[in-house]
Amino acid sequence: MTTLTCRLKLLLYVLFAANSAHGAWLHYGECQSEKDPAVSPPELVSMCVNGKVAAWFVHKSNRADRPQPDVLYRAQGDLSLFVTPWISGTVTGHSSLFVSRDTMNTTLKDARRDGWQIQIGNNALSRHRASVGRGKPVFRINHQLHKEIFYAWGLDLFEAPEVDYVTYVYDNQLDWTINATYGQLIDRNLSTTQRMFASGRLMYDIAALEGTRIVVGGYSDGLVNRSVSLGLININGRNEQTSIEITRNFSHFPYDPDEFRQNIRIAHLTREQDKTQLRFQYDDFFRLVRIGGVGLIYRPAPLVQLEFEMGYAKHEDMAKRSHWYVLGSSGVSL
Repeated sequence: MTTLTCRLKLLLYVLFAANSAHGAWLHYGECQSEKDPAVSPPELVSMCVNGKVAAWFVHKSNRADRPQPDVLYRAQGDLSLFVTPWISGTVTGHSSLFVSRDTMNTTLKDARRDGWQIQIGNNALSRHRASVGRGKPVFRINHQLHKEIFYAWGLDLFEAPEVDYVTYVYDNQLDWTINATYGQLIDRNLSTTQRMFASGRLMYDIAALEGTRIVVGGYSDGLVNRSVSLGLININGRNEQTSIEITRNFSHFPYDPDEFRQNIRIAHLTREQDKTQLRFQYDDFFRLVRIGGVGLIYRPAPLVQLEFEMGYAKHEDMAKRSHWYVLGSSGVSL
């Protein structure tokens, strides 16, 4: 990680120098909403880079069925190109190396492009936006503060399937946002033919409660798999984030109790103070496991991020599998 971190820092310093010399055409970090770089620059072409490289270490207590530690090396990134303030393209991808609990050998767990999208319309200025792409459409809040920890349990992330899609968004810039997606997918486990996919998301901002948004959404892929979600998220003026969400999935046989899956999530992230943030996340996976943990995020220097978390997991599917866990990570992020 040390060599990789040094190389990333060197690359970023070179990019920053080039950016300063030739104008603000290159941007870093969040590339959406009011921070969209296409809002202000006079250039016709601008670029935004968002990425993270980290090494995660998860250790479970001796009460777990497999107390050996898990190690996950993960890199993820987004690259957005703004041809004009109204036309943009985005590519996302990730690569993961996972140390198995059984063999303790490092194996390639996953490395691929997550998706791509071409959008007409500006997130901060346009009421109407349209896009085409391939990936997992968003139908819920999905406010995850430690997504990587789910790799240690192999849990379902309750995301939409990967599809080729067309999306239309209406945003009145005040309180209502409507998102409608249509696409097609191939589920080779069930059929070799394409199936219809449709999803929708309705978001309403509560003016009386600053920074509070209600989100209702769901998707269906030909009545084979369906999912619905209801959630509430608040991001106040001090950038503290609080969310609660319920997501339910109904698979091939909706009246079969074994096909019913549910996740209840409560999460909170404090504001950054003295380079430090605290986070809490609790997930209740119906009939599987309940996971709750309190974490510390520390940024000792720009781009560098250290994380530590302690929590408890209570397995519902098998007895005597409840245990404590400790999680730590180090990495760089934009």
